[in-house]
Amino acid sequence: MATTYLVVAVILFIVIISAVRFTARKKKTIVPSRDNRRTAFRLSLWEHECTLTAPSFPGKVFYGTIRDISISGVRLISYEDLTGVEDLRVHFELEEYFSLPGKIERRKKMDNGLYDFGIRFVRLDEKTEQKLFKILWDKSREKVVL
Repeated sequence: MATTYLVVAVILFIVIISAVRFTARKKKTIVPSRDNRRTAFRLSLWEHECTLTAPSFPGKVFYGTIRDISISGVRLISYEDLTGVEDLRVHFELEEYFSLPGKIERRKKMDNGLYDFGIRFVRLDEKTEQKLFKILWDKSREKVVL
């Protein structure tokens, strides 16, 4: 009889410990590995040419190709090495001509000799931002994108 009480007590002890562990378990929070750079929808463009000018290189024009664009920035590739350039203007035509100020946030040299740049637009006025958004939105709804 004493053995029965002992077995019941051990089983009860295991059940209580398991219940405490289950309820006291910390909730795991999922933390992204890095900040999400994308705050607006992006439109993929293939082989859409643009030019770049930089105040640090007056009179020099750099050439690139837009890969994707949003109202917050643009991803482009270029054969140009933009070392020493942080602030620039991106010039392109997408139904209308745009000349937008930007800052290089990301640069990466690829294996094929091209450079991949992430440029964040800065100081866009509300009218220009709305115009660009409308054009990007309309383009995204077309069946064939540029």
